[in-house]
Amino acid sequence: MLITTTKGLMDDALLVKKTGEIDNENEHTTWVEYRLDGEIVHRSAHVTLKKMPAAFGEAAKIGG
Repeated sequence: MLITTTKGLMDDALLVKKTGEIDNENEHTTWVEYRLDGEIVHRSAHVTLKKMPAAFGEAAKIGG
């Protein structure tokens, strides 16, 4: 599979893939990164917020 990297399109067979995850009461975040000779050449993440950030709640109260 081809991966878009800082070096252009590369075959994922040439890269070292690492994934990670954070899951707590505020967020669930997953990420994947690909390395070439130890250098990160691609990183992507997906974040799902479980709670509305307090600043947005306060702004809604003030504006509403």
